[in-house]
Amino acid sequence: MIWAKALISIVGLVAAVAGSLPSAEAVVRYGHLVQIREMNFDPDSTQVPGDGFAILVIQNREDGPIQHEVRSQDLFESGTLISIQGTGTVEYEGKRVSRVLLFPGEEAVIWFYAVKGRTYNYQCTLNGHAMQATVKAV
Repeated sequence: MIWAKALISIVGLVAAVAGSLPSAEAVVRYGHLVQIREMNFDPDSTQVPGDGFAILVIQNREDGPIQHEVRSQDLFESGTLISIQGTGTVEYEGKRVSRVLLFPGEEAVIWFYAVKGRTYNYQCTLNGHAMQATVKAV
């Protein structure tokens, strides 16, 4: 009997948590959206609340078949990066994320811990691109 009540409580808790998870639309609403257009990150500077978890959504919205990458020593370092999801291709060097490749229409959703006062740089240098952007934790 006690096990049945415990199981019901656990199932109820899981259902409550699952019901409170944000949809993909809500992630964009609560995260910070950066779009790649005309060989630029737009916006190229973003601010997030410091000393907390942040979400950065980067979408490749190029009209032509231009592939981009997201590289970041800052965002992808151990202790900062929480998770990368999305439709882009995540590449690794050993156990560390080295970059995310994005074809037009693809996106990367980057969850990270933003330390107040810190600036996180990211860039695309694929095929000679010279795109740079920052996220500042305030």
